[in-house]
Amino acid sequence: MRRLLPQHWSIRTKSVALVAGYIFLLLAVYAAFTRSLLRSETASTHDRLRQTATLLAAEVDAYLASGRDRLGTVARLPGMKYGLRSMPGASSEGRIPPWTSLHYLFFRSPVFTGGVFLVDRNDKLLWSEPPGRSWPAEQLAHHPTVVRTFDSGEETISVGRESSFLLDRPHVIITVPVRNPDGQIDGVLGGIVDLQAPGLLKSFEAVITTGGRFVDMIDQAGTVLASSDSERAMRRIDGGDAEVMRAAVSLTQAPWQIVSAQPRELALAEVGRFQRMLLALGSVLLLGAIIFGAPVVRGFARDIGSLTHAAETMARGDLSQPVAVQRRADELGTLARSLDMMRTELLHSRAALERRLEEREEMIRLKDTFLANISHELRTPLNAIIGYNDMLADSGVDATCRELASQVRRQAEHLHHLLSDLLTLSGLNIGRLAIEISPVQIPALLAHLRPMAERLAGSSRVELVWKCPPSLPSITTDPLRLEQILTNLISNAFKFTKQGRVEVRVVLDRGERVRFEICDTGIGIDEREQAHIFDEFWQADGAPTSSRGGVGLGLALVKKLTTMLHGEVSLRSEVGVGSTFTVTLPLRYQL
Repeated sequence: MRRLLPQHWSIRTKSVALVAGYIFLLLAVYAAFTRSLLRSETASTHDRLRQTATLLAAEVDAYLASGRDRLGTVARLPGMKYGLRSMPGASSEGRIPPWTSLHYLFFRSPVFTGGVFLVDRNDKLLWSEPPGRSWPAEQLAHHPTVVRTFDSGEETISVGRESSFLLDRPHVIITVPVRNPDGQIDGVLGGIVDLQAPGLLKSFEAVITTGGRFVDMIDQAGTVLASSDSERAMRRIDGGDAEVMRAAVSLTQAPWQIVSAQPRELALAEVGRFQRMLLALGSVLLLGAIIFGAPVVRGFARDIGSLTHAAETMARGDLSQPVAVQRRADELGTLARSLDMMRTELLHSRAALERRLEEREEMIRLKDTFLANISHELRTPLNAIIGYNDMLADSGVDATCRELASQVRRQAEHLHHLLSDLLTLSGLNIGRLAIEISPVQIPALLAHLRPMAERLAGSSRVELVWKCPPSLPSITTDPLRLEQILTNLISNAFKFTKQGRVEVRVVLDRGERVRFEICDTGIGIDEREQAHIFDEFWQADGAPTSSRGGVGLGLALVKKLTTMLHGEVSLRSEVGVGSTFTVTLPLRYQL
């Protein structure tokens, strides 16, 4: 979960988010647990209801089976099979055949407590059980159940009736055909099941009805024939109720069902109470966690905030503020003490480093002062050497001596140039180099540099090209320093170009700046070395010393002088193609 939190959130926000996430997780676990418990309790309730319906169905099936078996047995007796046609004559003569009394004795059934009747195809009531029933023969013969048995030749079970001419109480009729030896139906034997008979109701009365449970026996038309709830008897059930859990088992002895049911709310009442108890317990625990955990979280967030502030303060370089957190004995306290120890060590290290930097700055200052002094002291005898050399060349010596004097002068001028660069660089480093700003005519400046450049080009196979528009305006800057910059760049171009061309271009850049470009077709500079090309004592071949002469001060001096004149210098170079140094200066130097 921590990896999902945005990195820019504060510790307090993350803590609240984590707590909310954990609460959501607990609620999800609670919901999953209660759903599982609800499914388990629902399945258990269905099992109990089905078990009740199955047991009661078995009892009702046994009850009906005994009556149906007795009814079928009587219908198949020889007296019925062979003597049914003689029974009307005997009855009309006022006598009952001898086998009829046997039938009466045999047929006494505890199932058909509503009575038994026998009708023939002539719509005559041949006899009834118990004797003395005043059932209209014609109406009985045309009863739908009797007619269906005559028509189908099969046993028929009627739907439930609340009352009729047969019985003034709820009842159903079961009829079976009586066949003669030829297989033809001579009559119908029927039994009336009294749905309020104790033998039938005792099973329903034994059902436990606590918790809103009830058991119904429903016929094929959806009418409740019997129920553990007497108020539901003979009501028609149209469909299932979503608020009632039920289990139905079909009877084997009749096209009926035993339905065991219970209101869902009452069936799952224990689960609901358990859920409410868990919710109350979870709420109490959560409230306790908030009450007791909020100070802990606030303290943790406060100390983390203090550590963060201390770390940011240290990152800004302020090591004077101690790491202040409340006294803690946990990992956060250890971290705070370690951070404070690190702050102390950094403070000592920085003090030692500052002392060493001060010593280094002093050494650099002494070095630059020494270089400036020694350069100044060397220039005096060097100027004397150049002067005496000129006097010697003008004293009328022969050509050999003049050539030697010329070589001495060139070497002396080279040494003088190196000393001038060294003196200028030392003055820049120690801040003692003064600048003098004045208008400079660029064509005149280039004309002054031309003899020096032609002298460098005269001893090589390098073409020198000058490109300077005569309409260039004057530039206000230090002419001596600008001359030093261009002299170093031109000398550097000739030093690394053995053949080809050196070109000096001056361009007015957008009317506000002047761009000096010194291009050559020399060896070029490797891209890895270009980052150090303006460092002091570094040369183009990437080493502190070089076979091409010099001490690596020219380009470093160009960089420092250009910066001092509020300008910029850049390099564009490719190995084997050449290099272009660009110096851009403002038209007007701003003090």
